[in-house]
Amino acid sequence: MESRLSSRADLIMDSCIMRLIAVAKQPGMISFATGLPDNSLFDTEGLRAAADQVLTGEDAKGSLQYGEAEGLPSLRDRIAKRCRREAGVNATKECVLLTNGSQECFDLLGKMFLDRGDPMVVENPGYLGALQAYSAYGPRMIGVDLSDSGPDMMQLETALKEDPKLFYSIPNHQNPSGMSYSESARQEISELLAGTRTVIVEDDAYGELGYRRRAGKAISSMTDNSVMTGSFSKIISPGMRIGWMVVPDWLLPKATQFLEAFCLQAGSFTQRVMDRFLADNDLDTYLGPIRAEYLRKKELFSDLMEDMLPESFSWNDPDGGMFIWLRTPEGTDAGRLVDSALEKKVVLMPGKPFHVRGGDNTVRLNFATASDEDMKEGMRRLSRAASDAF
Repeated sequence: MESRLSSRADLIMDSCIMRLIAVAKQPGMISFATGLPDNSLFDTEGLRAAADQVLTGEDAKGSLQYGEAEGLPSLRDRIAKRCRREAGVNATKECVLLTNGSQECFDLLGKMFLDRGDPMVVENPGYLGALQAYSAYGPRMIGVDLSDSGPDMMQLETALKEDPKLFYSIPNHQNPSGMSYSESARQEISELLAGTRTVIVEDDAYGELGYRRRAGKAISSMTDNSVMTGSFSKIISPGMRIGWMVVPDWLLPKATQFLEAFCLQAGSFTQRVMDRFLADNDLDTYLGPIRAEYLRKKELFSDLMEDMLPESFSWNDPDGGMFIWLRTPEGTDAGRLVDSALEKKVVLMPGKPFHVRGGDNTVRLNFATASDEDMKEGMRRLSRAASDAF
């Protein structure tokens, strides 16, 4: 049958993320590849208690009914308060919209802002899932290279001269690199954006996972021309699919209209369970053990890398999040390491797909998912793979 798909169907970037999840589930595989949090840290008892309360409360049947397009008011209010206290963002519940994960935020923003050929600025490397979502709308992506403290400011200043519609960024414990913007970089970005028409999309998916403290105040606290997005996926449950975005007043009517038109609403039941869970659990107390465990796992993983990987490899030491950014020697192809590791039943995520240019010698490593024993065995296998590949 002749294809009658839209031209947009051919624009979407390929992504190996979900395929790698399937591969990682095969018997004997050890995965350092995906963006999955540690299953053992899920509070199943707490969430079960919250769900029980929702289903036995006065409005139990209402929790299974359609809800407001914008989302549950009490949960939106909790998010707004958290944004004000932790990120410095002047958020109210009226400007918080709940979505089916933060991925839906990127799709809605692409729908609202991007026409085919429109320039938009992205980090290089940047989060592949977001790049894939935006790619459906055919923008011309302008990559701005990242250093250990933030974007290359000269490249960003040059890119902004092209009047891009959006600048997509992850300032805290970035996916894939694990780096965070410095305070001076955040301030300089807000100054560069002043007087432009560019909207910064500030993805805060990992903002709560600083091991000792939040990496810095949100850029959205320094400019009104911003949309801040977030999610409970990395800290409570990815399967519940609860994301959110804080939008400025001028965008709120159109954002609400798009949300209603394209998904109607995020799930009523999961919103109520999350709201009940947060009412019963102090979030800072809840996050303390998770942050401590990810710090412990990162340090173990880093020590294993130091002991077992070639001296010609280099990597960073992130202060939050779930990822370490590995570099093989300049001029080499890290795909050889990825392929060699897979032969030894270790799944890695190549770094090149996160780039709009370059990245041949990079690999994203997730230290959060594997158990200690899998981490040790996986690193032994990775060591052998590195010897075979280089």
